[in-house]
Order: sequence, then structure tokens, then C-alpha cells
Amino acid sequence: MTRTVQDVKFALHTIMDKLVGNNSEPFNTEEIEVLIFAFESHILFDNVAHKFLSSLKGLVEISDLNSNKNNEEHTPESREFLFIQERSTMVKTLLLTVIKESILREMSIRFGS
Repeated sequence: MTRTVQDVKFALHTIMDKLVGNNSEPFNTEEIEVLIFAFESHILFDNVAHKFLSSLKGLVEISDLNSNKNNEEHTPESREFLFIQERSTMVKTLLLTVIKESILREMSIRFGS
């Protein structure tokens, strides 16, 4: 599917809510794909995010929980649920690392290294 800047604009609020804990749902594949597009297109975190693209692309391969399956199969103990939670934690870690690297890069530009 082709992504646009509007996709990033609309998904960013939800992504940031999930990052800071205001939304407890795990990151879904669509949100990760929007982040990949934003990083590849230099929409977010110019000149820093490209270093983390390969890690982010690897997380897309973990599938979402199928909504058509029985909800009892998605208990917190289920293996698939644990994979989704781990993927969400990895996305949060990547985002925080990219934000940190971006801040450090901006500081070195402004104040010299």
C-alpha cells in the first residue's frame, strides 16, 4: 500500500500515545509500516532514523493477532500474544532511541561537538 504524509499525520497521535503509555494496545503492523515510511522519507527524525530502519523492518514480520480468532486464544499467556507484546516493546525502544539520537544530533549541531 502506498503511504502518504497524511498517513503519518493521522497515525502519529496514536503512535505517541502508545509510546508514552496512554494507549495500552500493542503497536499494529500498519503503525509500524507508517513509521518505516516516515523514516525512509525523512519525514521524522532526519538523518538519524535511517540507521534504525533495518531493525524496524524486521518487526513487521511478526503478525498481528487475528481478530477473527476466538478471544480466549489471546490470553496474556498465549505465545502469539507474547510475541505481539515483545514487538511493541521493541518498537517503543527503537522510537526512544531515535528520539535520543535526534536530540543529541541537534545539540551537536547547535553547540558544536
